[in-house]
Amino acid sequence: MTSAVFVLARTLHIGSAMMLVALPYFSIIILSPIFAADTIGSYDSFFRKVIKWLWRALVLEAISGFVWFWFVAAEMSDQPPWGLLDPADLNTVLWQTQFGRIWLGRVAIGIALGVALYFVSCQEARESLKPSRLNRLVLVISICLLITLAWAGHGAAGIHYHVLHLLADILHLLIGAIWPMGLIPMVGFLWYVHKGNESLPANREAEALRRFSEISLWAVLILVVTGVTNGWLMVGSWENLATTTYGRLLFGKVLAVGIMIGLGAYNRFFLLPQMEAGISVFGTLQKIILLESGLALVVLFFVGTMGMTSPS
Repeated sequence: MTSAVFVLARTLHIGSAMMLVALPYFSIIILSPIFAADTIGSYDSFFRKVIKWLWRALVLEAISGFVWFWFVAAEMSDQPPWGLLDPADLNTVLWQTQFGRIWLGRVAIGIALGVALYFVSCQEARESLKPSRLNRLVLVISICLLITLAWAGHGAAGIHYHVLHLLADILHLLIGAIWPMGLIPMVGFLWYVHKGNESLPANREAEALRRFSEISLWAVLILVVTGVTNGWLMVGSWENLATTTYGRLLFGKVLAVGIMIGLGAYNRFFLLPQMEAGISVFGTLQKIILLESGLALVVLFFVGTMGMTSPS
């Protein structure tokens, strides 16, 4: 029970941190250039929904982060996590351990993100997530909140090639927010386009899909390189991939990512050209992207579990 709750907290925390990057990235980098020349306001409600999703992701990040810290503090203090911990032990973990200091820094970053997000929420819907300084600030702070998680994982332990491992972890987290987690706002946008917004300009979904796909191709390449680097540093041999719990979890993660890459390639090179040619393939495309999004959540579960598993 304790391990399951801890895994869930880690999974939700990493996932919400990635969504805090994926949502403004998708709106600013993918959608804003497409809609820049439009004068219609039918998509304003979508941007407003993105703001609501950002707030929910931030609240989930705070709650899951508290649970994560509480469980680690209990483990370090040799106490069960289901009761009140000794304040002296909490103070020691918070101020005298690397994990505690990282969490203090992340709390400060989270507060700064909340303040910036509040000012973004006060803007007109159409200005909510356009590439202004304030909106870019939300993206930058979200990125800082995400990449600091690298110091809470195996890469910070410094077992082998400490700097290389930490850099690979940072890139892996950041690129993971672009793809595959960026698929989730992509699904939301496609649903929004096809739920009856007749005043939306034609072919906007195809333009968004092409732009997302082009960037995702580079993201996948970087994700594979950093993933292989991390796997090599953590597992060390093909034998360990099959004989250790960490290795088997890593294999499961790689398998899920491989399936997602295959589905993404099918979308990019088969379905998207058909859509641009005027052939109606939206139903198939939406189902595949939904499947990819589900697999992204499976990958998150593997990541949350691997962080609690010794690689040896």
